[in-house]
Amino acid sequence: MAAKNESRAKIRIRGTVQGVGFRYFVLQRAQECRLKGYTMNLPTGEVEVVVEGDKIFIEDLYKAVQRGPSKAKVTEATIQWEDAKGTFRTFEIKR
Repeated sequence: MAAKNESRAKIRIRGTVQGVGFRYFVLQRAQECRLKGYTMNLPTGEVEVVVEGDKIFIEDLYKAVQRGPSKAKVTEATIQWEDAKGTFRTFEIKR
């Protein structure tokens, strides 16, 4: 069971976001914010982030992914809010 202030979000990032260190950028930011979940490349060329934690920190992560690492070119980022499920123990990069 998730804590009261815990939220879950699914973030999709479009643009030049694969092959530029984007998932590692997300991993570092998520760990700094003590968030749990994962990030992965999608066959569509997008990057997906599924994350749980304090809503304020998820919002901070969302702002960061809208910029991305220096070699990335983000054209669109969307966020879908959900109820936290408490299923993640860490934050990881899925292959």
